[in-house]
Amino acid sequence: MCLTCVLPLMVPGPAPVFPTTAPEPGWLKEELGGSITWTGCAGFILEVGGERICFDPYASNPGVRDTLFRPARPDQALVERTFGKVSGIFVGHTHFDHAMDVAPLAKANPGCVVHGSSTTTEICRRQGVPDSQLHPVEDGERVTIGPFTVEAIASRHGTVPIASRIDVIELRGEGMPKTVFRWPRGQVFAYRVEVGGLSLHLQTSAGIEDAPLARQQPVDVLIACLAARQGTAGYFRRLGEQLRPKVIIPCHHDNFFRPLSEPPRPVARLDWPGFLDDAAQLADAYGTRLVQLPRGVTVAF
Repeated sequence: MCLTCVLPLMVPGPAPVFPTTAPEPGWLKEELGGSITWTGCAGFILEVGGERICFDPYASNPGVRDTLFRPARPDQALVERTFGKVSGIFVGHTHFDHAMDVAPLAKANPGCVVHGSSTTTEICRRQGVPDSQLHPVEDGERVTIGPFTVEAIASRHGTVPIASRIDVIELRGEGMPKTVFRWPRGQVFAYRVEVGGLSLHLQTSAGIEDAPLARQQPVDVLIACLAARQGTAGYFRRLGEQLRPKVIIPCHHDNFFRPLSEPPRPVARLDWPGFLDDAAQLADAYGTRLVQLPRGVTVAF
């Protein structure tokens, strides 16, 4: 799991970092007749021309007690209601806050395929997802689904000092991990999406693998994880120098132990003012515009 968010578990008080209304039309100059939805944590749905794909689908949001002491108990109805019909699922890594709801969503969409690390596909297999719906990706591999072309980009998890001692990296033994907390990380991927002349880079974990990032061309939209970014030196500077984004959208900045029925609150150690400083530097260097998406609201582009 993303351990930076466990201690402390919640930042109290109001959360002005989370808007309640969608950005004004024209927030993205390219108008494709599509939409983007931030579903919470690192989850996104993209839809163009009736085709829908999603990234890191996660809605069940177990509380702290369930996370530490109980096996995964996805809320099937909530998962289906949140993500609906999808043609493809792309997973950044296998921590529960990225992958816990992947198997139930895949089983609700028997025509879709799960793309991710071998750890992600294996944990889905252990939950009854058939091999025909599982595709382990490799760095640089490109997958086409309808109008979308998605490239897997090897990456890293954000660095937290205590994580190296207690984080689980790969699946152990047989069957499922005994608790949600023990879901393994596996290999980490970022993803680049190209659709209708628009490019998006989804950096849903706050680490960077230099060589795979170095082959990337500039993008229109950078979707960037904020949790655990403090352990990655020059995180936004390095992303900005390579990707030169026109728009930056923050993600993985909400407390994912809170149910989606409650208003979002910041993840621990968010440092929103520090992020705003980084966003301002991107704006000065590349004209990057900060766009905040309200959670669970479908936004047209």
